[in-house]
Amino acid sequence: MAHPTEAPTRGTPRAIAGVNVQGRAPGRGSIMWDTLTDMAHLPLMPPIAIMQSALPAVGTAVNKYGIYKSDPQARGRRTNWSMIRFLYDGGDFARREAQDLRALHANIKGTLDDGRKYFALNPKTFRIVPDTFLDGVIRIRRDMGRPLSPAEEATLYEEYVQLCLLLGIQEKDIEPTLKDFYEYYENLIMTEMTYNDTVKYLTTRAIELPARFKYVKAAQPYADSAYQKLVYPTMKLTVIGQLHPLYRQRFDLPWSAHDQARYEKLCRRLQLYARLVPRVMRYNPVALLVMLGIHGPGLVTLEELGRIEEKKKAYERHKNTEASRSSSAV
Repeated sequence: MAHPTEAPTRGTPRAIAGVNVQGRAPGRGSIMWDTLTDMAHLPLMPPIAIMQSALPAVGTAVNKYGIYKSDPQARGRRTNWSMIRFLYDGGDFARREAQDLRALHANIKGTLDDGRKYFALNPKTFRIVPDTFLDGVIRIRRDMGRPLSPAEEATLYEEYVQLCLLLGIQEKDIEPTLKDFYEYYENLIMTEMTYNDTVKYLTTRAIELPARFKYVKAAQPYADSAYQKLVYPTMKLTVIGQLHPLYRQRFDLPWSAHDQARYEKLCRRLQLYARLVPRVMRYNPVALLVMLGIHGPGLVTLEELGRIEEKKKAYERHKNTEASRSSSAV
């Protein structure tokens, strides 16, 4: 597979320029910020989170705490706010968010199905977020008809390195060039990533239904119908189409020439939208709020995760009890 152009070695230019070794947010005007805050790119972004969950440690932890199933809308909102905060270069938003993320993940650990231990702050595990952002931005820009030039790839890679450092990833755990990164990342896909229960849920059930209305329940059937006709076909196409091709091939996920043609047609429509609608009107609304100084909802706490886990166990016990009763009645 062809690799993006090699970026310059990261240590020397930063040392000469006296850049903060603790990293920095990509910030407004960066390639990463401009790509990930553009609503024209939103349909192509969910696979970034899916690729993160393909790493066994992430998929296991996400499945354990289950909020993406019990309250997917709240999970989505928190994730969106968190992403914007650590990409933003105003005030102390990014540094605070990085600290909060490390504090939250410091106690997330456990055992994988194969008996290996996992720890959320293991460098390979914790850096999967910037890893998938980097790869996602490159492929989104390509599919949107604006592939990065060699110079832009070098700039993007420095943004990625600085984001890793901001999140507490040490420089020794980061590849020196973009070419080296792709050798590492593609090996990770082929040898360690899995098509686990979390990924399966995110590529199927999670995109089948719209948000559940808590109050105006009479409107739910209309929302369901509109979603199935207008949104679901696009979501079904993009969650597979924007997955890294090696991952799609490794796990033999269904993808035909017809699917590819439909995906390219969708990208052309998104390109038209991007040409017709001014950039300021395509901003992720959360990005606009953050730029106004609004911090938004915080990360879910470990206490909340604990309560979710208990509710999940109680629900499973209730379901098993009902199943036993039904079997007995028969």
